Amino acid sequence: MQNIAIMKEKKDKPGRKKITFTEEQLLEAERLAGLGFSEEALCKAVFGCSVTTLQRRKKEFANIEQYIRRGKLKSIEEVSAALFDSATGRNGRDPSVSAQIFFLKNKGKEAGNPWADIQQVENSINLSNVLENANTRIIEGKKVETLEKREQFLLKNLPDPENN
Repeated sequence: MQNIAIMKEKKDKPGRKKITFTEEQLLEAERLAGLGFSEEALCKAVFGCSVTTLQRRKKEFANIEQYIRRGKLKSIEEVSAALFDSATGRNGRDPSVSAQIFFLKNKGKEAGNPWADIQQVENSINLSNVLENANTRIIEGKKVETLEKREQFLLKNLPDPENN
């Protein structure tokens, strides 16, 4: 009977207080995520928790991830629009040549964009040839021959004990 009472007492005892995030914290996290803050920095500056706690809460509440993602997307959208306006002169100034170059180099990474700074390297490796070459090196005669050549090389550099 005493064991049951002790177990009940332990169950009724609360554990660590569960961290919840307020709407104000989520909005601040959205703003700071847009400014480029990492999740670790958001934990320190806004939530007052560890990164693992934030990751657990993101699994439980999808809206946390949505706030952070929305902040990042908003900033990308704003900077892209400002870059486009600067490149085209829609900002009331003369078009910026450097903004135009940057825009053209980074817009449309697909093939066919003559301005893109993409270098495509194609490598073709025939795996059967690689395996065949490896197998011929493993064959006992070639393996011993390779080792003998190494030993001969090493022996040539050693002084002859009979000539001492």
